[in-house]
Amino acid sequence: MLSIIISSYQEKYFSTLQKNIAETIGIDYEIVKIENPNLMGICEAYNHGAKKAKYENLLFIHEDVEFITQNWGDLLIQFLNRPNWGIIGLAGCKYVPNVPFAWWDKFENSFRNLHQFNKNTEVRNYNISEYKEVLAIDGVFLACRKKIHQEFPFNENIKGFHGYDLDFSVRVAEKYSNLLAHNIKLKHFSEGNPNKEWWDDILKNRKLFKAPSKQKIDKKTELYFYRKLEERLNLNHSKHKKKILLRYNDPRFIGFKISLKNIFNLIFND
Repeated sequence: MLSIIISSYQEKYFSTLQKNIAETIGIDYEIVKIENPNLMGICEAYNHGAKKAKYENLLFIHEDVEFITQNWGDLLIQFLNRPNWGIIGLAGCKYVPNVPFAWWDKFENSFRNLHQFNKNTEVRNYNISEYKEVLAIDGVFLACRKKIHQEFPFNENIKGFHGYDLDFSVRVAEKYSNLLAHNIKLKHFSEGNPNKEWWDDILKNRKLFKAPSKQKIDKKTELYFYRKLEERLNLNHSKHKKKILLRYNDPRFIGFKISLKNIFNLIFND
């Protein structure tokens, strides 16, 4: 049995998804629809929905999706029945850098199991052949037991609609194992839009969580993400670039020599 929680603001997508779920899920379920045409942040909406849910298994999902897999509900419950498993998702990454980041930025660290569309045009069909343990999970599909949500509710200090999924999944990963399901597939009809608004939210919300203690620092990966941060700041935050880069220029993550070189360049070359 599954409570499906949707923060809804696009009725055409919701109606289509509601019909699709009925035709594919294969188990008892309820849909908890939170009408949210920009009335509240998604964290508040999801926490409100979880309180209304009557079942012990929860699925927080975007409304612009369509399930391909038949009887996917039973497959999901099999994952959620494992007591040491935390969030089950369909897209995410296995490394959490010190800097603000997009989970998909490093190909070899990220995985997806979905058909990605840009509206009605298929962009790419992503597949994984076996389940993957990850740390950060994308918000398109976030499933967990109610107990886990009660232990780690969505952080309502996050007022917008971006970064909530990273914060939620990484906090859960401190205690549980987060997984991407290989045998549940859906279509996602939005690629997302990592614009300035999105990046502002990521910058603001990154300070709310830290990498799980079980993760070992990989300095090459940290440097890669630091350079990606530089690229994004060059595009969107030129006025605050120096301040932000100095804040995350931490030698524990990128090494002492590189950290000194970064400071020199920020002071004398910008």
